[in-house]
Amino acid sequence: MVAAGAVVFFSGCGASGAQFSQFATPKQDRGLVYVYRPESFVGGGVYYDIHVTNPSTPDFIAGKLVNGSYVEIDIPSGESEVWGKTESKSSVTLDVKKGETYCVKGGVGIGFLVGRPNLEIVDMDTCKKEIVETKLTK
Repeated sequence: MVAAGAVVFFSGCGASGAQFSQFATPKQDRGLVYVYRPESFVGGGVYYDIHVTNPSTPDFIAGKLVNGSYVEIDIPSGESEVWGKTESKSSVTLDVKKGETYCVKGGVGIGFLVGRPNLEIVDMDTCKKEIVETKLTK
């Protein structure tokens, strides 16, 4: 009975959008950033918003990173900080080039009261292998 309840509870914690199929082509004067989070039991119920900060646009929330999800972000060229926060903040800084695509892998580590975000820049080969298992989130 408890196991059945856990399955029902955790089934609502993952992404429910379209399965990742391919990388989009960046707009000519912008770059694309994919932030993805592979499915994991550890921290499975924890989610966090993905923020983008750069000189061209005010801080904005690009999407919510849940277990097994990805967010596609259209970003102007130049330096951008991509970050997430629960009880602590994790961020990466990207020097976005026009027409380029970048990948940031998200995860959840152990926190004091709630899981803490963990973001890291990954190479395209790693990203291509892992992002195919994720679904779009908003």
